[in-house]
Amino acid sequence: MNPDWLLPLRRIAPHLPEAPAGFAVCQTLNLVARRLWPDEDFRWLQGKTARLEVSDMGCGITLGHNGGRFIHSGKAADVTLRAEVAGFTAMLRGQTDPDTLFFQRKLQIEGETELGLHLKNWLDTTDRSALAGMMPGPLARWLQP
Repeated sequence: MNPDWLLPLRRIAPHLPEAPAGFAVCQTLNLVARRLWPDEDFRWLQGKTARLEVSDMGCGITLGHNGGRFIHSGKAADVTLRAEVAGFTAMLRGQTDPDTLFFQRKLQIEGETELGLHLKNWLDTTDRSALAGMMPGPLARWLQP
């Protein structure tokens, strides 16, 4: 996957600070968390940090959970999930699951294995139709497989 709109982002993404994107992702997760994961307490993420890294963009974000909210973190990650844009997009759209990407070596998990499995399973069990229902029209259409 190499859409034209990604080309300028590929050039500048590695040079941008991580914090703004990290805060934006955490705020978005905080807005949708109760509706998408009503029974999840994220105890498995408390006191830990997880990094989502987009390998072909040269960037990523590191986040954690403080017991009530997702938080951006500047600490070293306890676990890193790394994939290309196409892999993360396929997971978000429900076109493939994290296990398939992992066994195809398109998703790498480095660091604390147990935390990585929790994170991978959390991504896999997210209700994508509920997620699409919370998004504005263009994003909701983009999430459809």
